[in-house]
Amino acid sequence: MNYFGVAVSIGTMSIALARGASAQPLTYTYNTIDPPGSTYTIPNSINNKGQIVGLYNDNNRVEHGFIYEKGTYTTIDPPSSVETVAQDINAKGQIIGWYQTRSGHQFGFLVSDGVYTIIDPSGSQRTEPTGLNEKGYIVGIYLDVNGADHGFLWIDGAYTVLDFPGAADTYPLAINNAGQVTGAYQASDGVHGFILSKNTYSTIDPPGSIQTFPQDINAKGQIVGWYQKSPGGWEQGFLYDGGVYTPVTFPGASTTVPLHINEAGQITGYYQVDNGLPDSAQYAFVYSDGQYTTIAPPGGVSPLAFGINKLGEVVGFYSTVTVHGFLAEPVGSSK
Repeated sequence: MNYFGVAVSIGTMSIALARGASAQPLTYTYNTIDPPGSTYTIPNSINNKGQIVGLYNDNNRVEHGFIYEKGTYTTIDPPSSVETVAQDINAKGQIIGWYQTRSGHQFGFLVSDGVYTIIDPSGSQRTEPTGLNEKGYIVGIYLDVNGADHGFLWIDGAYTVLDFPGAADTYPLAINNAGQVTGAYQASDGVHGFILSKNTYSTIDPPGSIQTFPQDINAKGQIVGWYQKSPGGWEQGFLYDGGVYTPVTFPGASTTVPLHINEAGQITGYYQVDNGLPDSAQYAFVYSDGQYTTIAPPGGVSPLAFGINKLGEVVGFYSTVTVHGFLAEPVGSSK
């Protein structure tokens, strides 16, 4: 759930994503994702094998992590945890997340082949792993004793601090298999996006942005996220690819927030339509091959899509009297 905050001329940008006009909309079958006894479920990630991880609340409102695989749910609770979030999973089945102990300290964790490893950079007061690649490299955020947020990279037990030069706070959110990292940083003039590639930091700010929040990066180095043009303004989606910014705009939407992009360039997230009410209507979407499709689990409202794998399978959540997870599978996909 890489939702944080939740220089090319606009005139030269491709408008394919904004126009959405070539392929036919996709159709989906839906399955509810709710661990037994759950009163609240949020799937955060799905890997290319269809394994899903996320969090759920039990009848006592205690938060647990979970993995769902082939109809079976398994709870993920590191030793000494009182609350757990499973955040991401790679194709090897390695899972990252974070948990709290009775003392209130928040640690990160990696679980691989059933073995838990604590992720906690030196001096951390709170650790939150946010992204994992297929090599098992982990990026995340930790809070120091002075209240500053720093990024970190974990590789086989070794930590590297990731701080954008001159930034007050740095928030890495995703890492691809080439080791490129994207996220955001806080500077004196606001929040900006960044990419770290080959040990070099570069700012990512779509033209007109006053604050930028990249959310994900795929194997090709394509980055999706959102930005604002004015304080309190509607969020605008973008795709950053090789120095070119392209709007990601669901037709007719007031705001579009991309959250994930897969290897094929399919994008998922959510959009809102301004209905004149304090809470505008919210919908999940997939962008694929020039076409936007609304993700609409039957009987649910306000869905939000967090992840999409290479098969185009989408996970997220929707609301009824409570919150349920869902898996949306494109009709005709081959597993």
